[in-house]
Amino acid sequence: MKKVIGIDLGGTKINGAVVDESGEILKWDTLSTSKSGSPEEVMYGIKELVLMLSEGENISAIGIGSPGFIDSVNGKVLSVGGNIEGWAGTEIKSPLEKEFNIPVQVENDANAAGLCEAWIGAGRDMESFVMLTVGTGLGGAVFTRKEGIWRGHHFQAAEVGHSILYPGGHQCSCGQRGCTEEYVSGTAIENEYERLSGIKKTGKEIFDNFESDSIARKVVGRFTWDFAMFLITIKNIFDPQAVIIGGGVILSKEFWWDDMIGNFESEVNNDPGMIILPARYFNDSGTIGAARAALDKILEAD
Repeated sequence: MKKVIGIDLGGTKINGAVVDESGEILKWDTLSTSKSGSPEEVMYGIKELVLMLSEGENISAIGIGSPGFIDSVNGKVLSVGGNIEGWAGTEIKSPLEKEFNIPVQVENDANAAGLCEAWIGAGRDMESFVMLTVGTGLGGAVFTRKEGIWRGHHFQAAEVGHSILYPGGHQCSCGQRGCTEEYVSGTAIENEYERLSGIKKTGKEIFDNFESDSIARKVVGRFTWDFAMFLITIKNIFDPQAVIIGGGVILSKEFWWDDMIGNFESEVNNDPGMIILPARYFNDSGTIGAARAALDKILEAD
């Protein structure tokens, strides 16, 4: 049975796993990264993690899930690099193939998460779904059983985090103002808390003090409203069978999920029954999906 490595590159850490053809994780490890780290530092971290995971293993391919607009054919970050400073324009595929002498497949991180959930996760029995990854930023993937992941003509399909939620609103790193990920993401929650209180706290600290901190409750309430309005837009544009929500913020869903669903149901027009559910693999779906992309790469070659 073939083994591959899946790497999920996030704004604060790099997760990696050795995964077999059934989707089972055989080995797992992680390294911290930094939004302000140079592309060279990030690539060094990816190589270090691959070396750690591949020790004593016969690895057939490597899959990388990366933030930003990703040319999945050439394995390169395009003009928007997501939440890693200087990441736009980075070549990922060619240096890794040169270093390890095995095939490398690079996908947008949300597309990788969608591949996982379609393979062995919450979408495995779905004909169509939109995957949302709510973490440092907001990523999206559109999947249909017939066509697979929709990447778009310019590899920019389902960049839902950069849809405009509030025209002229908060400045986004992509250059636009009012992007949805400036209101619906872990970073958005932290930024809004700081705007209202003048105090900088992590998302975990905000949720840990949810019951006793009125500002935290206000921030999370705004988040649930904005998220619900965004879900209505997703429903009206794509009409998917389901929306599957993953990413790091899903781990705190006890504080916001029910209110988000309530806001959606109170405002949506003519809902035909779109299912909204958490990812089966929560924050691990990007890593497993990157491995799935690597498996697809070598299976196509066979």
